[in-house]
Amino acid sequence: MADTSIHYFARGNTAQGLFSLTDSVLQGLSAIYVLQGYPGGTEKAIAELAQICLQNDSKLHFIHQALDSDLLEGIIIEDFSVAVIDGEVWSEELQSNSDGEIHYIDLRSSLDTQKLAEAAVRIKELEEEIEGLYNKAYETFHKTLRIHDDWEKLYIDNLDRDRMDQLAIEWSDKYLHRTSGDQNQMGSEIHRFLGAATSKGAVDFIPNLTAGLQNRVFVKGRPGSGKSTLFKKLAASATDKGIDTEIYHCGFDSNSLDMLIFRNLSLAIFDSTAPHEHYPSRDGDVILDVYDLAITEGTDEKYAEEIAIVKEQYSKSMRESIAYLTQVKELRDELQAIYATAADTSLLSGWLTEV
Repeated sequence: MADTSIHYFARGNTAQGLFSLTDSVLQGLSAIYVLQGYPGGTEKAIAELAQICLQNDSKLHFIHQALDSDLLEGIIIEDFSVAVIDGEVWSEELQSNSDGEIHYIDLRSSLDTQKLAEAAVRIKELEEEIEGLYNKAYETFHKTLRIHDDWEKLYIDNLDRDRMDQLAIEWSDKYLHRTSGDQNQMGSEIHRFLGAATSKGAVDFIPNLTAGLQNRVFVKGRPGSGKSTLFKKLAASATDKGIDTEIYHCGFDSNSLDMLIFRNLSLAIFDSTAPHEHYPSRDGDVILDVYDLAITEGTDEKYAEEIAIVKEQYSKSMRESIAYLTQVKELRDELQAIYATAADTSLLSGWLTEV
C-alpha cells in the first residue's frame, strides 16, 4: 500500500512570534492524547508510534516542529480520528475548544529525578537562554517583515487592483465547481502551515501535500503583486460554494496565505516563489504569473536599483533571524542530552499501551 500520509506544520516561527494554528488542525477529532513529557522524550515517543502506525498501513498527518523539521510535535491517525501531540503544543484554550475526548499521558515517570536535580542549574540557564534567543529571533523577523513591506510597496504602487479582482472571479468560475451535496451548505476550512522558518532555514512540504492531486497551479509573481489577497478571495468563494478548503498560511507572515488545496476537486493553487519555489513536473501542472497579468509593464526595470537594495536588506535580516534559531537548536540539543541521561527508555516505551 502506498504511503498517503501528509506533512505540515501547526505552528510557525513568524514575524508575529510563535504563531499557532493548532486549534484548526485538531478540530473535529474524536480523541486527543496529550503527552506530558520532556525535551527529547515526547519527540521520540511520537516518532515511535508513527512508525507502528505506518507498518499497519494507517494514513497519518505528520505535524512537524517549526524549529527542527526533522522532529515531530504531533501526529493525527486519520483512520481513527485521533491525535497524539506534545504537551508543549497544548493549552487550556485548546482544551476548552476541543470537540473530542482529551487524554493525558505522563512520560515524566521515566525520569531519574536525582539526576535532574544535579543538573537543575544548567537546565534553568538553558531554558532562560533559549527564551531570550527566541525573543530576539521574533524581533528580527518582525524587522524583516517591515523591510519586506518596503519591497512590496514598489509593486503595490504598480498593481492593477481591478484586474486582480477580476482574476479572482475568473479563477473561481474556472476552478471552483461544487461537486455535490446541499446547494446551500457552506464549505469547511482547515488552517495549517505548509512551511516554516527553521533552524536550517526555510522548509516546505508542498511536493508532499500536492503529490496525489491531478491539477496544480503554480502562481508566480513578486512581493506585493496580490497573490495572498487573491488566495483569500478564492478561499471565501470556495466556502460559499460548499467546497472544503485546506488553507496554508505563510510560515514567515501568518497573516499571508501561500496555498489552497481543494482535495475534492483534486486541485492545489499555491505561491511558487522563493523561499518555496517549485516548477511544473507532470501533466496537470500550469503556471500563472500575476506579474505579467496585473503589474505595470517595466516595473522590474524601472525600480531595479531600489529592488536590489531592499532585497539585500531583506536577505541579510532573514539570515540574522535564522541565526538566532540555529543557536536555539544548539541549546535545545544540549537540554535534550541532559534529559536523555536521566531517562529510562524502557519505561518510556510503556506509554504505547495507553493509546
